This record gives sequence, C-alpha cells and structure tokens, in this order.
Amino acid sequence: MNSLCIVIRKGPYGSVSAAEAVRHLIGAVHAGLSVHAVLVDDGVYLARQGQDPGDTGWTSLSDALRQPLGSGAAGPSSSACAYVHRPSAETRGLDHLDLGPGVELIDDTQLEAVLTSSDALLIF
Repeated sequence: MNSLCIVIRKGPYGSVSAAEAVRHLIGAVHAGLSVHAVLVDDGVYLARQGQDPGDTGWTSLSDALRQPLGSGAAGPSSSACAYVHRPSAETRGLDHLDLGPGVELIDDTQLEAVLTSSDALLIF
C-alpha cells in the first residue's frame, strides 16, 4: 500500500473521531505513505482558521491538520494533501476565506476522484 485516503466527517470537538483521524494522518505520513485527507459534512470545520477551543480541554485540530501538510501548501512536493468538500462547507456557511492554508476546495466530481485514487480508505 502506497496511498491512503482519510475521510473526516465529524467536527473537531465533542468527540475523539477527528482527533483520531488527524493522528492517523500524521502517522501515515511518517510511515512514508501518500495521504489525502478529505473533510466532508461537519469535518469541514477542522480546516477553519482561527479555532480557539478555549478552556474546553480540546486541542486546536486545525493546527494539527496543517502540521503534515508541510509548508502549508498541498501539492506534489507534499506527502499529504487536504481537501474540503465545497458543498459541505457551503451548507455550513464556510468559504475559502474561512479555511486555513494548505487545503483545497473540491466539488463532488473531484471528491469521487480522490476517494477512488487511493489504495486504502479510512472513514472517521
């Protein structure tokens, strides 16, 4: 296996699902895999800039997500890319200005291509 797609459907706070997805993403990158993180449904909130979980005890997962993206720009020089499903983001009132660096908005057709291009798929 050379490539992994991690689909994150849960929001960054309130459960461990998104945190576990990011942990797997970082581990897969360190293991030398090419990794695509796809944020759909409430998972799009993971890419929102300026997250401040306050005194909730939760860690800012947007910062953790950017860590494996290298310089902050997804692309061929990076072993990890992050994609935000545009319809999911729009439904939740988010646009490209709300999202942190290193993520790319994709439509349904692009989502299908990312999901089918990887050797393995994890869904959180």
